[in-house]
Amino acid sequence: MTAASALPRQDRFDVDPKPVPFTVSASQRVHGGLAVGAALVAIGFAASASTSPTGILRWIVAAAFAVLAVICARALTVGDMLVADAVGIRLRIGNEWIGTRWEDIEEVTVLQRRHPLDDGRIAVHLQDPGPILGAMPSSTRKTTDANRRLTGSSLAIPFGLTARPSNGEVVQALHMLADARCPVREQL
Repeated sequence: MTAASALPRQDRFDVDPKPVPFTVSASQRVHGGLAVGAALVAIGFAASASTSPTGILRWIVAAAFAVLAVICARALTVGDMLVADAVGIRLRIGNEWIGTRWEDIEEVTVLQRRHPLDDGRIAVHLQDPGPILGAMPSSTRKTTDANRRLTGSSLAIPFGLTARPSNGEVVQALHMLADARCPVREQL
């Protein structure tokens, strides 16, 4: 008896492995470091503030850094921002999940990171974005409108310094999951 024949029959003839879901998650290290740093700077400015005109300016700066610390701490609670599997792609825009099947996607474009401080981007271009975008709350629609003005697509997710993909080969992973149902292109 060989090692291959000891495996169950379905495992021996599994030529095409099942595609592994692809995710993009918020970077806990970056957001945690920013939250702690901003909180320390806010405390420093607040400790040196007074009621003089310069002291009032220090209170304003302390409040701004405190707001930044809260925003970064909130980002620590965010899980996945994008999930792609054999069915389709789901993106988190704000607190809303927007999902679509591969068949309803015109194309997916990936802008790779150009240098260590640059974020790449995954943009999902829908064949008919009207029904999906129309069903969103107004706060999420404002974000998707800003995305469209900045990236050319309403549904776009950054990855790189602030968000980490589950697989370093982003284009290849998405292409395997799309399985010829929609093109996945690298934007140059």
